[in-house]
Amino acid sequence: MSDKKYSLRQLEELAGGNTDFVNSMVETFLEYTPGQLQEMLDAHKNQRMDVLGSVAHKIKPNIDLFEIKEIRSDIRLIEEHGKNNLNTPELKASLDRLAHVLNEVFKQLEER
Repeated sequence: MSDKKYSLRQLEELAGGNTDFVNSMVETFLEYTPGQLQEMLDAHKNQRMDVLGSVAHKIKPNIDLFEIKEIRSDIRLIEEHGKNNLNTPELKASLDRLAHVLNEVFKQLEER
């Protein structure tokens, strides 16, 4: 995979060589994060900014743990805008980028 959107480096360090732990964390990420992404998109569509900010807050540690650097600033903007009830063009752009990159990461992790 040439253009990997994520890294397992931090996760592997945390696991201390326990590949079962790494695999379990990847499986958990793939099990829950797609639903959380959809929840955020639905919250934005329905103007539920409080929900948007709350779900972004839950996803943020995983984006950091999986080193998905391309959307680190986006998830923070989404969280902040959600908590402050700000629906801006920047928010929409960040959500679109987040969805695009996360969907690529899901596919790449499933194929690893």
